[in-house]
Amino acid sequence: PTPTPGPCVGDCNGDHQVTVNELIQMVNIALGNAPLSACPVGDADGSGDITVNEIIRAVGYALNNCPAP
Repeated sequence: PTPTPGPCVGDCNGDHQVTVNELIQMVNIALGNAPLSACPVGDADGSGDITVNEIIRAVGYALNNCPAP
């Protein structure tokens, strides 16, 4: 069996796409201007915050699409 891919980092609204608005939301969370609850899927490693590495990963999904569900 093949493993099920995890959520698409940065897909805050669950539509299987990462948009510029979702990337901005992640940056606002990282800066402390918004709560993590605004985009919990942005916290890929479950550390309780959003890091630059997670934002970069989300940018990759924005440019190259999320993995197939």
